[in-house]
Amino acid sequence: MSEKSHVPRLYGIGAVSRLTGLTDHTIRVWERRYSAVIAARAPNGRRQYTEADVQKLGLLKLLTDHGISISRIAGDSIDELRQRVGSLRDLAAGAEPAALSVAVLGDFLPRRLLEHEGGTAPLDVRIADSGRERFAADLRQQAVDVVVLERPVLDAETLAEMQRHLRDSGSAQGVIVYSFGRSRDIEAATQQGIVALRAPVGAEELRDATARRAFPGRRVVPDSQPAGDVPTTWEFSGPVTARRFSPQQLANLASVQTGVECECPKHLAQIVAVLSAFEVYSDRCASRDDEDAALHRYLHRTTAEARALVETALKKVADAEGLRY
Repeated sequence: MSEKSHVPRLYGIGAVSRLTGLTDHTIRVWERRYSAVIAARAPNGRRQYTEADVQKLGLLKLLTDHGISISRIAGDSIDELRQRVGSLRDLAAGAEPAALSVAVLGDFLPRRLLEHEGGTAPLDVRIADSGRERFAADLRQQAVDVVVLERPVLDAETLAEMQRHLRDSGSAQGVIVYSFGRSRDIEAATQQGIVALRAPVGAEELRDATARRAFPGRRVVPDSQPAGDVPTTWEFSGPVTARRFSPQQLANLASVQTGVECECPKHLAQIVAVLSAFEVYSDRCASRDDEDAALHRYLHRTTAEARALVETALKKVADAEGLRY
């Protein structure tokens, strides 16, 4: 009886995305721009990847998550990538990382770090502020190792802001904590050596992102500011409900101690903050993507209405509890 021939297993791009943690968009870009892998094509034209492709993409994901530019390692073999990963693990298994001075700008994260019961070592939080002008002024006066920027949206504007802060501070590493962002903007952050973390982020995760991924000298500074997309001339009809709470008020309500055991004020404040972040995100998409302008205008207005409803509920709970915000 003849032995059956071995048929290599092939994976669609969706399966590869689930196995590696990469987005479909990133996989295509790494293939098209850097030839990291070359997918075969099924009769219907769909991409098909081998076991080796999946292994390589997984290793590339791990290394780029640690701040190494994809352009430097896309052409490496699987064995070479494994050696790089081994070097990272040796580093992680070594002595505890030295203290890193950190500057944090945002509405929620600065307070969360300063109030963290377990401390933030090895992070030394030198600057923690919610005011952009104060933060920028302090940053010009004090050198830090890491700049952490908390923003509702990760886009070209946020990346440009981060690059300004990095130049002002002379920092080697930037971390952006965001709620919403497009795959191509997240990829752009990676290409610039900036760590992108999806909110919410706690002290432990930030410690890991900075202590394990902050490699001086590996940040890639772009030659010029990223160009924005062509603005649309779409006119938005109908008013958007004004916000009832400022970011600082939401931060206050999210951290206040109350007699409500279920912590409704805290949870409602967090929901409003997330809706507000998506409201900003959809508004910026509407002003930059001509093809999807109508859809994003609809999303912007709908999210604003949802945010207003939850704000009303938050105000009722806060007033009932006698909370000051």
